[in-house]
Amino acid sequence: MFFGINPIYIIGFIVFLLLILMLPSFLRMRAMSKISNFTVEVEGMVEESKKVLIKLCNEKGNPEEDPEAALDNFLEFFVITPVELDPNGIVRKFEKILDLSEDRFKHMSSTLAPEADEEWSSNIIMTIKATLGINGVAKMVRHNLELAKKTGNIQILLMLQMSLPMIMRTVKAQFDGMHAFSEGKPVGDGIGPLVAGKLLEDVEDEDIHEIGEMVVAEKDFKGRELIIARAQGPGARVGKVGKVVTSIINEKNIKRIITVDAAVKLEGEKTGTVAEGIGVVIGGPGVDKWLIEEELVKSDLHVDAVIVKMSPEEAISQMTNEIFESSQKAVSVVENAILQSSEGSKVLVVGVGNSCGIPVKVEELSQINIKEDKKTIKKRT
Repeated sequence: MFFGINPIYIIGFIVFLLLILMLPSFLRMRAMSKISNFTVEVEGMVEESKKVLIKLCNEKGNPEEDPEAALDNFLEFFVITPVELDPNGIVRKFEKILDLSEDRFKHMSSTLAPEADEEWSSNIIMTIKATLGINGVAKMVRHNLELAKKTGNIQILLMLQMSLPMIMRTVKAQFDGMHAFSEGKPVGDGIGPLVAGKLLEDVEDEDIHEIGEMVVAEKDFKGRELIIARAQGPGARVGKVGKVVTSIINEKNIKRIITVDAAVKLEGEKTGTVAEGIGVVIGGPGVDKWLIEEELVKSDLHVDAVIVKMSPEEAISQMTNEIFESSQKAVSVVENAILQSSEGSKVLVVGVGNSCGIPVKVEELSQINIKEDKKTIKKRT
């Protein structure tokens, strides 16, 4: 006994006090170690993406000089969004900024791979964008890690550490998408062009016209005049959907529009679930959607939406078998929606999404190079 106190209590109190004093340092060291490893891993993905891109440019574009220096410089490229203090006309400003950024990407593609054809040039552009995305994440994580080291702020470390699983899911999917673009393989977001490509399978080549990086064709479907629009493939494009669709609406006096696109599923929902609703389903910054909705207000238009559900990670990585198989059901849903219009009416079907790896006309589904799942690989081996 020490002053009437049991020594075990004294030891326990000292240990408890030491834990209180040392716990923040322990948590800081643990979080810093985990975030450092994550940062190194993501930066490794950036370097791998650069190697893949340089190899692609050398194989497809035959550049006169080593493209590495130009690529390193372009990885710092950024786009500043227009001011939102005056909301009047902000969409038009946004549209102009996006057009200018696309021009810059095309210029960079021609610099890195001057002899690449149009399809591979489009794939190179998407590969650059995927690399930029991964590089942006790596820089942001590195920034927060170094900031936490300098300030000793454990809150920054803990918030970043808690976000790492979600960040890694997205980065790995984008890394997979980078490989898909560099190899000309379809991604999950290509479900819209895939459905439109199936509807185009019986259309003659000379009846398919290119407008604004999109292809447009007309055909008769059970007494209805069907107009089909989608991004041109098999290069990686999304096309100027808003401008092309509004021009078709005004020129053809369209009365019904059906948009087909990928949509984010909730956790617990099955990938590849097909659903239909009302409205314009187009992702992105909202410029294309706004342009079409303006025509919706001006004209007496009926707008249907058909979506295929998938996670954000599945949308930006190589197309899986579940998404691929859902295309058949989506085609049936679209055909049923067309038949809701009266005979003789004009219906516009828009396949929204990235056309990478998807030919203009999908005559055989075996043309689509989908991601093999583990079960298929096991059976083969």
